[in-house]
Amino acid sequence: MKRRELFDKTLDRVALGVVASSVVELSDLWSAALALSASEPTRPTPIDARDSVARERIADGYAMTYEWTDRSGREWRLEFPIERSAYREAADATHGYLSGFEAAKASAHAEQLTEALVNASATGEGVRRSLPESVLLDGAIGLVHSLEYATDAESMGVLDYIRTVEETLVDGCGDCEDLTYLLVGMLSQPAFGYRTAMVILPGHMLAGVHRDDLPAAYADAPTLPGGTYVAIECTTSRPIGEFKDEPVLAVYGDGVEYIDRSAIANTGEEFLQDPTQFQTIADASAKRPH
Repeated sequence: MKRRELFDKTLDRVALGVVASSVVELSDLWSAALALSASEPTRPTPIDARDSVARERIADGYAMTYEWTDRSGREWRLEFPIERSAYREAADATHGYLSGFEAAKASAHAEQLTEALVNASATGEGVRRSLPESVLLDGAIGLVHSLEYATDAESMGVLDYIRTVEETLVDGCGDCEDLTYLLVGMLSQPAFGYRTAMVILPGHMLAGVHRDDLPAAYADAPTLPGGTYVAIECTTSRPIGEFKDEPVLAVYGDGVEYIDRSAIANTGEEFLQDPTQFQTIADASAKRPH
């Protein structure tokens, strides 16, 4: 009997040892997983080949540095931190074209970025001073143009993906929708206070700014169909008001400002995944109080 009790106690000790060892191993695995998570890099996306964007991992996020030259030849440099949690939260959100547009206009990081732009001085401007609105507009457009153009297939491995402002800034790239939303997000903030729109062309998107909100330097810029908004290309450096020589299918600002159903039907392509989707937006807009 004693021999049996001793045997049982020995088995119990072995079992406890195995359990304790397993707990230690699990604890080690958990610690390793946490460490791996903490050091996890941002999603691998292309960065501008001209090195206009630099990204540095810091304790709680990303220290971004943007350097670019605007249309007038002014050189800019802007440092901007983005919290890792904010990036993750933005990346976890699912957006369509309309909700992506609205999210960009409401983005706190777009507001902070615009304030940083206003407080920055263009390199070579000497002592920091208040810059004219037209210079700040050129600076904002130049920042967007400096980011790498990348299709969703190239950067995300999917056919269609809507990046938030935070994702575009950290990834350092985006397609026409992503770059449009970034510019719209900046120009919608109090520092500019522009009425903005997303402008849909066949297979393309660009930003629109209300003609009455633009600086006097752009008072003669041509307007989009509908006569209210002026186009700003976000993927190519074209003069304000000029855009790809393709029909404007729709302009959405504070609701549907313009829509060309016959042009949509004639494109022979998917429009916002489904040609009826924009009509749904149009119907909803008509019912919305202005």
